[in-house]
Amino acid sequence: MRADLMFAILLAACGNTPGAGTDGGGDDAPGDGGALDDALSDGMEGDGPVISTCPAGTWCVETPPATVTGLLHAIDAVDANDVFAVGDGGAIIRRQAGAWTKMTSGTTMNLRGVWALSATDAWAVGQNGTALHWNGTDWSPVANAPDIDYTGVWGAGANDVWLIGTASAVHWTGTFATLAITGAPVSISGVGANDIWIASESGKVSHWTGGASWTLCTGATACAVTQSSFFAVGARAADDVWVALPGTGTLRWNGSSWVAHASGTTLFASIHAPGANNAWGVGGTKVGHWDGAAWTIATPVTGFADSLYGVTGSGPHTWAVGQDAAILYHRD
Repeated sequence: MRADLMFAILLAACGNTPGAGTDGGGDDAPGDGGALDDALSDGMEGDGPVISTCPAGTWCVETPPATVTGLLHAIDAVDANDVFAVGDGGAIIRRQAGAWTKMTSGTTMNLRGVWALSATDAWAVGQNGTALHWNGTDWSPVANAPDIDYTGVWGAGANDVWLIGTASAVHWTGTFATLAITGAPVSISGVGANDIWIASESGKVSHWTGGASWTLCTGATACAVTQSSFFAVGARAADDVWVALPGTGTLRWNGSSWVAHASGTTLFASIHAPGANNAWGVGGTKVGHWDGAAWTIATPVTGFADSLYGVTGSGPHTWAVGQDAAILYHRD
């Protein structure tokens, strides 16, 4: 499973001194962080330290709220000034005005996916049928969500949201409908209501183009792949989709075929592609960057060694999250 492919590691500071700078901050294996205290009366738990300016072209460590210490598994940016991240013990944190704060989730279930349409419309999903919705005021359970272990969420609109997990793609259109997916879906990404991709362990890649079922990319299908397991997918356009797989590195869909691009021994757990010649992947102790010609793989910050699980971004801003409440930030 995916957990066996990631490496446990240790967080260290990148040398930035917390100050009053505003740098304009704002996709699989469970960790074992304990339950967090979500019994708060308001939406946030105080203010975290303000993040200092990070030099362009470098990665820096950002500071999570003090009581959030476990695995942060997924992250999504509304824009450069609003970013959500989720993780173990029901942890949901949000970055606004240059600082991270803890939100009241109302659950202690481990959360594995987050997707934010706007500042007042976001979803967080996780174990034991946990599906939460943010309305701008509070997080609340979504009624009648199928009782499966969710691993990801992505949407094309307020009433067009897909939740994945336990061999299923669950479609929210105001009510839930469940469609079967081959294998264990672990990552979902799309570019529109009828152009969505799912990466699955022991189940290849599935593609939604509308209709009544997902297309499994195998056999004579246009999107056929020969590999059997995938661990991340990041879609930028109809003819530009990245997937990560063990042993080989990455494949990139150009609209008619998949092209292989090596990423060394690094298996990406999440991919974010803001441009044709600009993509980020995170996994294990590494961050990978695609510059249009090849992946460059590196340890992002000297002494930083926590396993990374999620990456997102907005414009020139990129964030990654992982074990020990690790948060990294990069500005182009």
